[in-house]
Amino acid sequence: MYDILLNGFPGRSSRGFLGWSTVALLDAPAGPALFDTGATGDRPALMAALGERGLAPADIRTIVLSHLHFDHVANVECFPNAELIIHQDELAYFYEQQGKDAALPVHQIEGMLARSKLQLINGELAVIPGFAMIRTPGHTAGHCSLVVEHQGETHVLAQDALKHRGEAEAGEATGAFLPAAAARSIARILELADIVVPGHDVPLRVSGGRISPIGSPSETISIALNGRVYALEA
Repeated sequence: MYDILLNGFPGRSSRGFLGWSTVALLDAPAGPALFDTGATGDRPALMAALGERGLAPADIRTIVLSHLHFDHVANVECFPNAELIIHQDELAYFYEQQGKDAALPVHQIEGMLARSKLQLINGELAVIPGFAMIRTPGHTAGHCSLVVEHQGETHVLAQDALKHRGEAEAGEATGAFLPAAAARSIARILELADIVVPGHDVPLRVSGGRISPIGSPSETISIALNGRVYALEA
């Protein structure tokens, strides 16, 4: 099964992307695995979440990346023992769009590609026993999601193929590289899933064409100069 270490949050600011994305811990036979790693600013919370589960960075054996945007790949460097799994289509997207897609951290990705433990895959397959990778292009050309069955229900870890409940309800994605492909990916996810784990929202239950959030996304902002604290709720 999987455990959500960090819940995504559907927020932007006047400065651009907040980049608060979902990070999931996967139960894998070869040892603990991660689906994405969050943004650099997520590092303290990510390490704390792992520590709460009795895990250290060296315990992570596999990292599967949904795509190569900064808020999903920035903490790969923290896990030196992990094999990194990237879809070949997403790597091709990186080479084609670096310098054009502002969310691609070029130097970080180049460092990742130099790792000795790197697996590039094609098609759709079980990247980890029990977890099937499916292609969900649109947000980027090579975006992938994971599908797992649990207690008779299908869970789709969608990440940015379906960023939040608004995209599920509209059937289309905002800011997608390939809008038509993104809409098809959303339709595929909703057809498959009983539970969707978006990239920037709490999990969503899909039933009878209705989308119901499981919980409420919330974060806290503190102002260092005066100690004021603000709760953000979506």
